[in-house]
Amino acid sequence: MNPIVEILVFTLNAIFIYFLADWIVRMIELRRGEVLKQRQIVFFVVILLLAMLTFRVLRTLLST
Repeated sequence: MNPIVEILVFTLNAIFIYFLADWIVRMIELRRGEVLKQRQIVFFVVILLLAMLTFRVLRTLLST
């Protein structure tokens, strides 16, 4: 695959998972009824898990 297209796909994925992680943390806070004390850590864990999952899937899909 063209490296430019690959960079674009991974960049768009990173933007998507950033907003998805933010939404997930907001939903957690909404269900709890309060702001998380360690919000940054929870956000980091969520975005890390999403990144590991989606980037592995993209790498698998783009390598064929």
